[in-house]
Parts: sequence; structure tokens; C-alpha cells
Amino acid sequence: MANNDATVGNESEGRYRQRRERRPDMVKRRRDRRREQFNKERRNWLIIRVAAAAIVVLVLLGAAWWGFRQWEQYQVSSDVTTYFDLDDYSIDHREGELLYEQIPPVGGPHNGAWQNCGFYSKPIYNYHGVHSLEHGAVWLTYDPELPQEDIDRLEELANQSYVLVSPYPGLEHPVVGSVWGKQIEFDGADDDRIEPFIRAYRTNPDNTPEPGAICFGNVDYTVDEGYTLQTEPAIISGPPEEVAAAEAAAEATPGADSSTPESNDGEG
Repeated sequence: MANNDATVGNESEGRYRQRRERRPDMVKRRRDRRREQFNKERRNWLIIRVAAAAIVVLVLLGAAWWGFRQWEQYQVSSDVTTYFDLDDYSIDHREGELLYEQIPPVGGPHNGAWQNCGFYSKPIYNYHGVHSLEHGAVWLTYDPELPQEDIDRLEELANQSYVLVSPYPGLEHPVVGSVWGKQIEFDGADDDRIEPFIRAYRTNPDNTPEPGAICFGNVDYTVDEGYTLQTEPAIISGPPEEVAAAEAAAEATPGADSSTPESNDGEG
């Protein structure tokens, strides 16, 4: 019996000794697990903080960019002159020669064929260019005497869709931008308002009588040798005989003037 008790005692002491020997390892494992869990939670928290900060930065940058674009558009629109409304002259296709109230034209009766958008080193017929305006194009006309580097800069702008660039003799400004019913004068090819003007008005529903119409796949004519491009505004837009009749009527009614701009966009 005594031997049995001694044996049991020895076994209990052995198990106690084993537990005591394993205890540091158990404590170390628990400590490592807690440290690993802490590090994991810390990494997750850092990721959340970094992601939240990135979102805030992106929102602020987006708001700043939007604000800059709004200011940029306002700066441009305040210099834009509006001559007539969206629906005036829309889908008024005519054959033959046509004269225009504004030079370069900003709309009016036009040929049934539109000018393919892109760059032209020679003048184009007004009545084809006006049809492109009806499709939402921005038409940049430039003084043919501009330095070649300025012309090259304008040619680069014509790589965009719905941008038409061509020389126009007799301009009072180095570059003129036209869309349907609206126009702006630029101080040169490096004028920082040109690209904002393109962004604001190209295919803009407010100045595109035929939204969705294409600006390619039609004519790419330049004026024939000996053709004289219109350089003085007519009293109305239309065929020469209608212009002559309007001039005669105006002479009989002094003070009549149909070419006065409606407003500047920036003035409401």
C-alpha cells in the first residue's frame, strides 16, 4: 500500500514538474498570439487610416479640380458673344453661295454637306463650315500670317473630335473661336482660353442644333483658286439676292440693324 502511495505521489510530482516546465512555453505562446493579434489589428487600423486619408485627399483634389474648371469656364463664357439662339436657322439647307451676318460665321443657312472636322492649311467654304457648327463642332479660324509655330499649335488642337481649324483672311484677331450662335476672339494661338473654350462648347447641347451628328465622312473641300472669301458681315445671313433685298429694305428704313449681338454669355 505504501509503495502504491509512493508511486502515485511520484506520478503527481512528475506531472506537476512537467506542467511547471511547460508553463514558460505556454506563457510565451499566449504572449506571441496576443502580440500577433495586436500587430494584425494595428495593421488593419493603419490601412483604414491611410485609405480614409487617401479618400479625403481625392475628394479635396476632385473638388479643387471641379472648382477650377467652373472658374475656368466662367472666365471663358464671360468673353463669349451670343448672336442668336440654338434653334435659329437650324436645318436650313441651301444650295449655292451664301453670305453671313458674322465673320467668321457662327451659324445660319448652310449647304447640305458638312465639312469634315480637322485641320486645313487653306480656307474652306463658309457654308460647309457652318454645317459642322450645327453638328456641335468648334471652328477655330486663324490669321494666315501667324507664325508657323502658332499654326502648328492650332493643328494639334484639331486632333480632337469635333474641332475644325482653318485659316481665314482678314481677321481682326489672330484666332477666332466659333460655335453655333456664339463667338470669342483670342489674342493668339497660345491664348489660355482656347482649350477651355473647346471643352466648354464642343458638342454642348446648348449650342448643338443636331446633337449626335457626326463631323467626318463628308466633304474636305478648300476654296478654289480665285474664290473670294467673305470678309465683311452681311446685313442678314442668306443667299446674295436675299441679302441685297434686305439691304434695300434697310436703306428705306434707317436705323435697322439685324447684326447686333444678343448678349455676352457671362452677363446672363
